[in-house]
Amino acid sequence: MGDYKVAIIGGGPAGMMAAIKAAQILGPHEVCILEKNDSLGRKLMLTGGGRCNITNMTRIHDQLEYHAKNKNFLKHALYTLPQDKLLAIFEEKGLDFHTEDKKRVFPDTESAEDVLDVLVEYLEDLEVDIHYGISIDENSIEHELNEKMEPVFEIKTENLSLNASKIIVSTGGMTYPNTGSTGDGYKIAQTLSHSITDIKPGLVPFKIDDFLLNGLSGLALEDVVVSFKDGKKKTNVKGNILISHFGLTGPAIMDLSSRLLEKSDYDLLSGTNELYTNKISIDFSPDMSEDDIKSQITKDTPNNGKTTVKNYLKKFLPNSFIDYFLMSLNMSSQLTMANLTKKDKNKITDNIKRFPVEIASLEEELAKVTIGGIKSKEIDSKTLESKLVEGLYFAGEVLEVAGPSGGYNLQIAFATGYLAGEEAAKRLKE
Repeated sequence: MGDYKVAIIGGGPAGMMAAIKAAQILGPHEVCILEKNDSLGRKLMLTGGGRCNITNMTRIHDQLEYHAKNKNFLKHALYTLPQDKLLAIFEEKGLDFHTEDKKRVFPDTESAEDVLDVLVEYLEDLEVDIHYGISIDENSIEHELNEKMEPVFEIKTENLSLNASKIIVSTGGMTYPNTGSTGDGYKIAQTLSHSITDIKPGLVPFKIDDFLLNGLSGLALEDVVVSFKDGKKKTNVKGNILISHFGLTGPAIMDLSSRLLEKSDYDLLSGTNELYTNKISIDFSPDMSEDDIKSQITKDTPNNGKTTVKNYLKKFLPNSFIDYFLMSLNMSSQLTMANLTKKDKNKITDNIKRFPVEIASLEEELAKVTIGGIKSKEIDSKTLESKLVEGLYFAGEVLEVAGPSGGYNLQIAFATGYLAGEEAAKRLKE
């Protein structure tokens, strides 16, 4: 049986960063990672389409506004490892970065594999022991007192048995299960007295049962606003939409999906899957009001009488989308501007501003993050140690926090892993 000061369950971004920070404090062979796969960072390799959108340079103060009830919980972690400090860890090993639109940060090499290689190099240099093929479930861990009356964790599996003074659970959520994120951390937490919120897919595409729309696969709808009705208000997101062979995806759809799921009676653990609403709408011209569009059409009609509506609508819509748009309105693409009735103009205007789309279902297997997790109120935000079990820490996606697309979630993973690793190791040094 081996003995470690810190054992980390899960070798994703949070787990690797936790191990690096803990080993920097505790020294060689005092920290181990228990990874169920045969390699580390499986999900990291998929981030940013394989390019690894490692963080976002939006000010932390502003980032915290995305997290509503959990912003105070995340504050200490994000300020402990802010963006510049995170990037410096990689730059020290020769990996440089650049910032793209919407303050998204990528490695200059455009490769998630290079980000993973740096993390693995740190782990090797610090002599962190990594045990592969180790599946930890709720029956694998016992929390007890040693002969000195100090809390210790005994971990037993078919392939391994060890003791650890501290454990950090960083098993990820329940998205991309083929990477190993199958909800193990929730079961472990529940066995150790913790509560779990509803577990929902986040940043997830919408399946649309419309073969004509799906036939436009590959078409981007840029700088639009997509929304759903939230009582008397609207929840909306501005950005790009990508039409795919199954429906709608892209940054605006992904971010709207998380907001929709937050309001929905949806739980992957129980199998509940009732959406708050399945009706969304697209505003193709968010910088113009409905009256502005009507006035523009009225103003343009006299000088464009012989112009077909199809050609005229290029002012407001992508050319490849216009035939589908008019078909949805039951309007001929050969109709000329001179023959438009007032009712026709109103219908066109209304659909430019509020084009309706009905969601058939969610493409859960493509969800990028998990919404929900271990309840924040049961974890000390300054250390990420459990308030219920001494020596138990949590980091990464297993926590009850999730951000929008654009590098925010990887920043959370690295920051919470760093904080948990630092605090667990410091406590042992006291």
